[in-house]
Amino acid sequence: MDEQIPATEEQNFALTELGPGLKKVRRRRWWLWGVVLLYLPIMVPPVEMNWSLKATGIAFLLWYVLLFAAALYMALARCPHCGNYFHLHGLTYLPLRRCLHCQLHINADKLR
Repeated sequence: MDEQIPATEEQNFALTELGPGLKKVRRRRWWLWGVVLLYLPIMVPPVEMNWSLKATGIAFLLWYVLLFAAALYMALARCPHCGNYFHLHGLTYLPLRRCLHCQLHINADKLR
């Protein structure tokens, strides 16, 4: 296991400066999870009420457009430490908990 090294005052100040930027990245991640969780509430009514295939397809398309927009919104979040995209490295999109460039953890401002 990793041992936590006590942070100095300078490091604590630097991490608190990153707080608003990391909060923005976390908020964008929650938007994506919210849209993923909307799948069932959007798709159950058309299926259970035996709507036409066209209406069900429109409901799915609506959810898919929301999912794409939320994923794009999350992908374009910038790292407050290095200024690069937090979840993009070139054409690679990886929604991990660390910046793909500087390895800043998403909760670095909360960890002590």
